[in-house]
Amino acid sequence: MSINNSKTFDAEAIRDTSGHNGTIVYNGDFIIKTIIIENGLNQNVSLQCQASANADFSNSFNVGSAFDVSANTDTFQTCESYFPYWRLVATCNTAPTTGDLTVHTMGVKE
Repeated sequence: MSINNSKTFDAEAIRDTSGHNGTIVYNGDFIIKTIIIENGLNQNVSLQCQASANADFSNSFNVGSAFDVSANTDTFQTCESYFPYWRLVATCNTAPTTGDLTVHTMGVKE
């Protein structure tokens, strides 16, 4: 069994209420199982998973509903669906003034 650990946000210092696109992750043979969120921002953040069949993300679409992560909270979400390419979009309703956001994705293949 192999495990893949990628970061879609790496200490992202969000300071506005705009949507921030995370790094596009290529799944290859890995199936995403767990998304680990480290919200060190001093505001809540809403995360929306987006997916695409193409590396350029030209045909992207939302997967499921956005989920909220409270300020200064570490948590996780799981995803059983396979998509070749995906990313997260992070949005804060109130602009954070301190902290950062890091998101790891853990995939597995047999």
